[in-house]
Amino acid sequence: MNWIMNKKRTLFFKIFVSFLAIISLFCLFYILIYYVFKTSLQEEIVRSSLNETNNTAERFSNHMEQIQIMLFHVYNNQDLVSFNRQLQRVGFQEADYLKAKNVMKDIRGYVYNSLFLLEDVIVHFPKEHFAFGKSGSGSSDYMFNTSYRSDIYPLEHWETLTTEPHTFLISPAASFQMNAGSPESRHLLPYTFKSPGSPYQIIAMIDIQKAIQSFFGTTDGHTFIITDHQSNILYRSGSTPEGEAIPVFQDGETTRKENGRYYFKAEGADGLMYITSLEDTRIADQLQRLTGYMVLIFVFSLLAATLVSLYLSRRLHTPVKHMLSSLLDRTSLNKADEVGQEESHILEYDLIQSRIGELKKEKDTIVAKLNRQNAILTNYSYMNQLKNINTDLSEWNDFLADGGSYQLVYYDIRFRISENGSMPLDRERAVRHLLDYIHLLTKERFHANHTFQMEKNEIVSVLKEPSPFQLQALLEQLKASLDEEKHYYGVTICTLPAMNQPTKFSETYQQLRDLASSARLLEETQLISGARPLPNVDQPLVKRGRELDQALQALEEDNCMDWIRQAFAYFVKKDASVLQFRQLALDITSHIVEFLDQQLSYKATGVPLSEWENALQDCHSQDDYETVFKHIVSSVLAIMRDSKLPATEEPTIAMFYEIINSHYMEDISLEYLSAKLNLSTTYLSVYIKDKTGINFSEHLQTIRMRKACELLATTNWTINEISVRVGYQNITSFNRIFKKTTGISPGTYRKQHLMEIHQQQKHVD
Repeated sequence: MNWIMNKKRTLFFKIFVSFLAIISLFCLFYILIYYVFKTSLQEEIVRSSLNETNNTAERFSNHMEQIQIMLFHVYNNQDLVSFNRQLQRVGFQEADYLKAKNVMKDIRGYVYNSLFLLEDVIVHFPKEHFAFGKSGSGSSDYMFNTSYRSDIYPLEHWETLTTEPHTFLISPAASFQMNAGSPESRHLLPYTFKSPGSPYQIIAMIDIQKAIQSFFGTTDGHTFIITDHQSNILYRSGSTPEGEAIPVFQDGETTRKENGRYYFKAEGADGLMYITSLEDTRIADQLQRLTGYMVLIFVFSLLAATLVSLYLSRRLHTPVKHMLSSLLDRTSLNKADEVGQEESHILEYDLIQSRIGELKKEKDTIVAKLNRQNAILTNYSYMNQLKNINTDLSEWNDFLADGGSYQLVYYDIRFRISENGSMPLDRERAVRHLLDYIHLLTKERFHANHTFQMEKNEIVSVLKEPSPFQLQALLEQLKASLDEEKHYYGVTICTLPAMNQPTKFSETYQQLRDLASSARLLEETQLISGARPLPNVDQPLVKRGRELDQALQALEEDNCMDWIRQAFAYFVKKDASVLQFRQLALDITSHIVEFLDQQLSYKATGVPLSEWENALQDCHSQDDYETVFKHIVSSVLAIMRDSKLPATEEPTIAMFYEIINSHYMEDISLEYLSAKLNLSTTYLSVYIKDKTGINFSEHLQTIRMRKACELLATTNWTINEISVRVGYQNITSFNRIFKKTTGISPGTYRKQHLMEIHQQQKHVD
């Protein structure tokens, strides 16, 4: 199962699945087209059968019309008419048979004409019991009981036809035995013509099977039926049993499905009805054969497409596989060159392979440089090169899949603070460089490892089944390298015994963090592999807190710093942990701020306590703490000195007045002033209000209105110009504030001032 899951993530699998998805879409499209085609094909077969029936009916109608014309011509043949008169006048024995012979000659012309599809044309004289046709003449008995003998049509049938009122009469087709005793028989359709009261009739024996073959074709699987206008069956051919009933068609209906067969009806111009039928299974067989062919084509196409997809997927995946092999196998430069020279015949892949070869050379060069130089952060150009290397980290899930024992190595990075209280390095960038450096050294000694950054100043390495000697050698090498940069940062490296369950990673990680908090306050890299008992220390604020208060009260910065140094020296002597030092620093800071609040007549809400606490969190040596506390003590004592001076003599208030008097026309704000005076915005606002009695905005508004009155009285500038010159870009706001301050509008103020000047001049005159 793991093998299958891993394969799903490969490039080959994804490319192959993409090809299969495209093939599946084409297959669905193919099936949809086939379904539509199959449905339309079935409809087309039905439509074609109906058209075939209509065409057959039209051909039969035309043929029957030709037969009618032929019968009419024979009936009205002059020789036949003359021969009939002789028979009626002189009798059978005295008639001129030469005329009958001429008629037989014409009959042979019609019979032997293949277009008429006739077996014979018989002229029958019922009363004289005489008949003749293409082969000669004879008695009626011989003609209908010997030459054309049929059980359905005996001689009596033909003799009774003379009494029928029809002129043209088509009788049902029947099997006629040709010459008595002969096995030869023909299926003939009799077509009779006579005039009412005429002593003779003309009978056309139509070879119906030839007609069907000519007008309809083969009847395999089909049934062809001809009926008259009274639905009497004249002819039936095909596989339908004789006794099967013909379905009843509704008015206008030409196609009907009944009893597992399709029936198609067409009415000819001759008044006959032509019906063809086809078994439903025959259409199904045709569709089944078509389906078989289509399935074979579909399977072959699908197999071919799958094989082509497999080939193309491998062709696209093979160059990538070679590139990954060159990376993961950590080949030498020579071998990397050989891999890079293998052409994939794909331009993009060849460019990538070439670039990988260059990167591998660059990587080996950088590693060689780092091996020769232990400093990590001294030369940033090396680290920038290091960031461009593609490391071959194993996936975390694959790393844990094999089982075994694991050991965590925890790195706690503490950056030093410069004398001005700032960081000499970019923290994030420096941590990334350290992460890459630790990973490189770890990778060289332990093949199975995973190194990553947890928090902003924390790095963790997970080693699989490490050798204690190799681990100790790695840590000693790291300590030697890191100590060379101890003026920039300090690192605490913590380890615990190996574990067998990855589920305990979180618990072990927390234990390592606790170990790091118990480290000593040293300016070097520390290796910690076990917990140590923390000392019990007395709190200096409890015993000697009054001494610090006295130094603060006297504004003696040196004494304050001496007290803080003594407190830290006591903790160093007790071998306190970094966590205990940090708590001491926070307690001292809180005590100083509380003392400041007690000394001021207002609460020092503007003191940047959170900034000071953050700065103390970044302290990792005695020098760091001393630098931060110098800044804190200096700021607090400056606030206390200012609070003891009269408002006008205080440097902060004096500078405040100087700034707003010279910059009132600008868009100045309290944030701008706090930046100029190096004080927090909240503290400065409270301080100005406490010392002067009014807040910042009231001071600024008073100065602007005073200057506006001066300009209105001494210049000819427009009110809009004066508004802009005193710091108001919106004339409406200026008018509103001016009227609120003076009680009159700017225009009225200018008029009143001009009137006062005019009156004073008049009084002088």
